Amino acid sequence: MAGRVRLARLPGNKVNRMPAGSTHETPFPDSAHVDENDPLTLARLVLAGDDRALQALRPAAGDAGPGRLPLLTGAEAVAALLADGGIRSVFVYAGTSELAICDALHRTEGVQLSNGRGDKESAFMAAGASLTRPGTGAAVLHGARGLTNAAGAVADARRNEVGALFLVGLPSSGSVRFLPPHGEDGLMDGIGTFADWSWQAPPVPEEPGERRAAAERFVERLRASLAFCTTPPYRPAMFGVPQDVAESRWIPLDALLTTPPAAPATDLEQPALEALLGELRQARHPLFLLDDYALHHTGLRPALDRLSSMTGAAVLQVRYRRGPMLFERLRSEEVTNFAGWLNPFSAAHRALLAECDLLVTVEDRNIYERVVGPLPGCRKAVVNTDAAKVLKNEYLRDDEPLVVGEPALILTELADRLSVFGDPAPAPWFPAEALAEHMVSPERATGIVEDGRRAVARALAATLAAWERPALVDDSQMFGGLLSEHYDDFPQGLRVFGDHGAFVGGGLAYATGLALGDRDARVMCTLGDQAFTNSFQGLVAAVQDQAQVLFVVCNNGESVSLKKQATASYGTSDRSYLTNVGHMAYHQVAEALGVPAQRVVVPVGGPPAEVEAAVSHLTAALEKSAAEQGPSLVEIVLPSDPDVWKGIWITQGFEQAPPADPESVA
Repeated sequence: MAGRVRLARLPGNKVNRMPAGSTHETPFPDSAHVDENDPLTLARLVLAGDDRALQALRPAAGDAGPGRLPLLTGAEAVAALLADGGIRSVFVYAGTSELAICDALHRTEGVQLSNGRGDKESAFMAAGASLTRPGTGAAVLHGARGLTNAAGAVADARRNEVGALFLVGLPSSGSVRFLPPHGEDGLMDGIGTFADWSWQAPPVPEEPGERRAAAERFVERLRASLAFCTTPPYRPAMFGVPQDVAESRWIPLDALLTTPPAAPATDLEQPALEALLGELRQARHPLFLLDDYALHHTGLRPALDRLSSMTGAAVLQVRYRRGPMLFERLRSEEVTNFAGWLNPFSAAHRALLAECDLLVTVEDRNIYERVVGPLPGCRKAVVNTDAAKVLKNEYLRDDEPLVVGEPALILTELADRLSVFGDPAPAPWFPAEALAEHMVSPERATGIVEDGRRAVARALAATLAAWERPALVDDSQMFGGLLSEHYDDFPQGLRVFGDHGAFVGGGLAYATGLALGDRDARVMCTLGDQAFTNSFQGLVAAVQDQAQVLFVVCNNGESVSLKKQATASYGTSDRSYLTNVGHMAYHQVAEALGVPAQRVVVPVGGPPAEVEAAVSHLTAALEKSAAEQGPSLVEIVLPSDPDVWKGIWITQGFEQAPPADPESVA
């Protein structure tokens, strides 16, 4: 049979399969207790490489031929293949169309099925479960109302390049001609554009002879969706299953034994790589500029450190100055030549760009003038997993190298090839003081405000430093900007997940999914007050499954960022539509949902003694909350006074006006 593989007999007749990036073995049933009446259990054993499952069936079937093997429902095939493919956490807000899938997943060993309490929330939680290990989280979404409700979450996962699988339970194929109300015409095609990969299973063929090919196609497409989620650049995939396809018993057991698609390998012989090597050897002042997407790739830091040290190159990272602003960042302890976040307001950083003779971007997604200011006119080169996302930024000429593939592998290969020449490593060509230039700003807060803001950041940092594998999920804007100013106060090894999709209200569910999908991680989620208002429904699932998340809500009374933007663009005015709901206490909302919660007022900008006492209270509240089993919440009340937030959030892109010579924060 085309595409089939022979079952391998290994010691113990078992094969341990692990998804990319996973450190956990794939669970599977014990073949010593085979239930011959449970096709799902048999499917798991067959996929695990245990041929005794087939042998046990032969007497009952009276024939060892594949045509007499038991049939699986579409739902059972989905459950078995998801478990075999590395999915560990599935979130659902079930409707009638997907009950068969939910039942099959519920009885699949090694897969945790959780009620996400909403389709949007379930999609965000599936993405959260895949943040540290792509392809380990999935959501079962109801078509059509559920998928339309979750469309923003699907798009956000795509924007953040998160490899999660979205299964869509569609109406029965027999109901299609009655659309609506049973579904929406072209639903998968329309919303599938947000995922970059989508497929909808057709009806089960009536002719028995056609079913075999259809079953193999179904299996192949589901395996392809899982492979897509775990292939850089990571993105979500959508797989649609009509209700009758899920409920019908039509997939032969051995149809599961198709060869999984091979993961595309980085081409280390591509001509562009050799061309970039030549550029690096000729350059005297090379500079690497990376986007935080690069930090999704294991091994990037040591590879970049080695290559930049061998070439004397400076290393800068893109910084976002409005909207979500807190993202994972390099540190000088990890990359010796790291010169900080690129700051177009800094004369020293502008001088670095002017002096460099080769600019190499790594995993560029948003390196264009509005975000980073004017790029130098020197030679440029690119290392990226997605060529289209570089070319859209319009800085690369046709004669400049574009190397496509995993950045860590490419940078390592470049360093290996450079080492062959035996060239002495040049000294770094940039001043060491460049690392502090991220604090340069045309708006300078007072020293008292700076001290207060840093004290708040350090209180959170101290809590994170006490955890073994800390992770921070940010869903704030001004608060995230405050924390990003003091990134060096946070512990080394901290994983930070910001939101490039700027979906206000997704972070709470992202953090819950991460905590449930990666039980070894300890999660803090920083939320703006309006992000909490848009998402506190997700706390229900966090309480239900006792997700170990410490939620920190910044309540500054209003949308400080938008009021600043509106004032700069349209002048001073009463904008009540940007204020918070009066008398709404976020900690009390959390307590009503069963979450232990505390509230601390920190008068940043006020008398130093009062600020110090409040921060001491905040530290104690964070420590107490961190000790809770399950979710907990601390509401931090900060002033809305614009002077307290001065220097955070720029009101113009860098393409609109050249940066003025600013004062430097001491």
